[in-house]
Amino acid sequence: MINSNRQLSLFTYTLIVFSIFSTILPAQENQRPHVQNFDGFSHEQYVSYLAADGWPVELLNTAATAIYLSDNEKNVVLAMNLIRHDPAKYAKLYVQPLLDFFDGTLLRLPGKTPLRTREGAEAVRELYRELMETNPVQLLLPSEGMSRAAMDHARFLKRTGNAGHEGRGGMGARLSRHGSWDIGIAENLHWGADNAHDAVLSLMIDDGVKNRGHRINILDPDFKYVGVGIDSHPRLHISYVIKHAVKFTEK
Repeated sequence: MINSNRQLSLFTYTLIVFSIFSTILPAQENQRPHVQNFDGFSHEQYVSYLAADGWPVELLNTAATAIYLSDNEKNVVLAMNLIRHDPAKYAKLYVQPLLDFFDGTLLRLPGKTPLRTREGAEAVRELYRELMETNPVQLLLPSEGMSRAAMDHARFLKRTGNAGHEGRGGMGARLSRHGSWDIGIAENLHWGADNAHDAVLSLMIDDGVKNRGHRINILDPDFKYVGVGIDSHPRLHISYVIKHAVKFTEK
């Protein structure tokens, strides 16, 4: 873990995947809390859905013109910006509804095989309470160099079958191949989710991760730049690599 002029938390990873399944609600009802299956959503579809939920997507969609990102990678940036822009709104619309689907530690989402979690509903309640008390922070801006570094690691994980931050010199070395960073960096990893919205929601819940390191990264007010790389994984279906930096200069 890189520590440059600031203290960074230790980051672990989670294999818990929350795939949210339900029918699409009419636009006029989308202000109410709900669950939704985002699998297969293009970037345009995700943007339209969020607009119907009342989000200022033109402001939040900072990756809209990032041609080096896939639709799902753009959606990762947008999903994180939802949280940073209005934590309470995100909590009400997408976090609170999950509580209705827990049976002990089993998450029983409609049309989905029950998922055994470690903490059950308590991690979701904790996230809801935290977001309701969290102030908005600056939006994340996509970086091409950081995204190339993220994709480098996603491809490394695909090639080796590994599941961790180690490899090719570590996260700092990966970034330094594509630019220069300063003050602080972090890296979030997630496996398995078929869509960006669920991947980011899972990282925010951080089930089984004692220090909630992924959540800390996403909410960190100092981080300004983000890179995303997504690729298939031989054991864990899909790897999401998300890199954060306070300062980053492209090569």
